Amino acid sequence: MRAVLLTDLLSQALSRSGEEPMQRQIYQVVRRAVLDHTLVAGQKLPSSRALAQDLGISRITVSLAYDRLIAENYLNASSGSGTFVAPTSVRPLGGASEASHARHTMALSQRGRMLEDLPGGLSQSSGAFVPGVADASMFPFHLWRRLVSRHIGKGDLSLSGYAADGGGFAPLRAAVASYLKISRSVACEPEQVIITSGTHQSIDLCARLLADPGDMALVENPCHWAFPTVLASAGLSIGAGTVDEHGLSLEASHAPRHTRLVVTSPSHHYPTGVVMPLARRLELLQSARSRNLWVMEDDYDSEFRYDGAPLPSLQGLDSDARVIYVGTFSKAMFAGVRLGYLVVPAHLAQTFAMASAKLYRPGQLHAQAALADFIDEGHFSQHIRRMRLEYAERQNTLRACLTRRLGGAISLSEARAGLHLFMRMDLKTGTGALVEAARAKHIVLGAPRFVAARPDLEDRSVVLGFGGVPLAEIAPGVERLARVVEQCGAKKRAPA
Repeated sequence: MRAVLLTDLLSQALSRSGEEPMQRQIYQVVRRAVLDHTLVAGQKLPSSRALAQDLGISRITVSLAYDRLIAENYLNASSGSGTFVAPTSVRPLGGASEASHARHTMALSQRGRMLEDLPGGLSQSSGAFVPGVADASMFPFHLWRRLVSRHIGKGDLSLSGYAADGGGFAPLRAAVASYLKISRSVACEPEQVIITSGTHQSIDLCARLLADPGDMALVENPCHWAFPTVLASAGLSIGAGTVDEHGLSLEASHAPRHTRLVVTSPSHHYPTGVVMPLARRLELLQSARSRNLWVMEDDYDSEFRYDGAPLPSLQGLDSDARVIYVGTFSKAMFAGVRLGYLVVPAHLAQTFAMASAKLYRPGQLHAQAALADFIDEGHFSQHIRRMRLEYAERQNTLRACLTRRLGGAISLSEARAGLHLFMRMDLKTGTGALVEAARAKHIVLGAPRFVAARPDLEDRSVVLGFGGVPLAEIAPGVERLARVVEQCGAKKRAPA
């Protein structure tokens, strides 16, 4: 708790009725706050003069209370520095017992209990080989700081409130639309772009507007953990879409009549890395039309393709206005930017913008304005070009090191794209045991998220990210990983 909040704490607790001396009341309130860790060790308290002035009481009253607390080792005083909360190993007073905690857990809704059991992401955001993260150390924060500063202040107070339009800051929507038309062949106008706080909010908004509780969302199997987690928490049931060497096949998937949504990442399937060819894209759109399905196209890392121009977006091929395009700036910039977007059919644009305003009260307008400038002034495309070269070298290095060290014990995803590799192995132990053994060697591996059994991939595949791994750390990381893989019973590599 910040020092200034001690005044609020005391103001609520002190009685001025005169039944108990003010000095003793201050002592008791601060003592209890230290013991229950409301005030934690090392926090600085306001001076006796400042606290007395804030409370409207005598300074000597506060000084006497402080003196007693210092004498009893609840506080420490340092000449010239101030008064601080002393370290204490005492357990917090009044904490919930395990029994009361269990009762509170049982009070959760069915949806809340389900959410506890659904998968979540990795807490680590850098290192070998955390999947799905960009290298924030290479982002031009000096430019970003200048652009954000340009829009912070009293010059335009409208940026300090909620977005006037739930779709987001108009210049950013225009910048995104222009960028997507050129880079991804997305057919859209600025009004169709809905700015969100990232892919999770985008998924949630689609689930709420395009499906009812109990409807099914068909996701790729395996898939990124966020889709089944967010969709299920919105009340949808989750179906497993069949993924083969050409990506998602709707024709081969079981989609009951109550299926409303299908989620796919055709440009670079997560996690297998499959790139959906044009023929399969057209087949998927035709199948979605015949089954009357909405299609969510997750184009999460399309900026990073290293072997030629990517295929046009699924949305750009859609003549039936049923594809919702989902994009994010977290991979192209840095994860904490928390800005993403949807491109929705024109006839739904106003509805999506209105729903976003009602559900989420969008803000972050300073960041949105800075991002619009970042794109319009060419910084975004310049950063993409720079990082595309960097990530291409990292992927090539990772592939070469893995092949040289493990050889025939592994097979790697073929696509020269994205920020991760998908590695298959032939192990005596399962993937779970490999992930735990690798963690002990300071190696982080991603375990694919399966929504239905995949015997061909389960217990024999992992995801390796290279976006957050400096080039110099890839080879040492592979060496540590190789030793773990061999300990887990992988067959010996083929002779060079």
